[in-house]
Amino acid sequence: MPARRAFAALPALLLTLAGPAAARPTLSRVLARTFRFYGGVDALLGVGALRVQGRLTDVSSAPGNAPRLERLVQPPERFLEAVSLGGIEREAVVLDGGRAFRDGAEVTGLARADQIRLEAARSFLPAALARERSALLDRGEAERGGRRVRLVEFPLHDGAALTAEIDPGSGRILAAVTRVAGRETRVSFRRLRPVSGILFPFEEEAVAREGRTKLLVEDVEVLPAEAVRIEHP
Repeated sequence: MPARRAFAALPALLLTLAGPAAARPTLSRVLARTFRFYGGVDALLGVGALRVQGRLTDVSSAPGNAPRLERLVQPPERFLEAVSLGGIEREAVVLDGGRAFRDGAEVTGLARADQIRLEAARSFLPAALARERSALLDRGEAERGGRRVRLVEFPLHDGAALTAEIDPGSGRILAAVTRVAGRETRVSFRRLRPVSGILFPFEEEAVAREGRTKLLVEDVEVLPAEAVRIEHP
């Protein structure tokens, strides 16, 4: 009789032990939630170009002295990000197909060029994940700030990758981590707002070894591809 009771209890014990793994959604399901959360695959892949404008702040920024940022994106391989202060450009990066530029000079080092390519992917991350779906890697789950996140990696090669940290229940992208040649930058996305039926973060906080900066987005425009020109110097 005890043996029969023990045998009858075995399925319940197995379910208890396998519960967390069994409850974890597949990568396909998590990504489906992500694309749906941000407006749908067709809407994301249908964006011809974006213009994002805002201000950058850090611990050293004096009130009213925050640099302005303008970001132009033509998915998948054209990208420009320019930072200016007082109307004077301080820094600019450009991705023009397979070529990358910083402050007017072509970036020849592989690591520096990879950093710009990953910055471009991160600038419109839901669409990048949809476009690169077949290349994405499931890195399992981790805990961030007391909550479970799904780690979804887009690798360029062994030394460069972007990892999206996604809430598996909603599909919302909470953060993205780029790793290039041992250098790591983590960007958290907050204050989502709809623009032309697509959700965009209106606050991005970046943490790297150089320090912490925050982008407060003031305006996002969804444009046809021909409305934006991105050219290298």
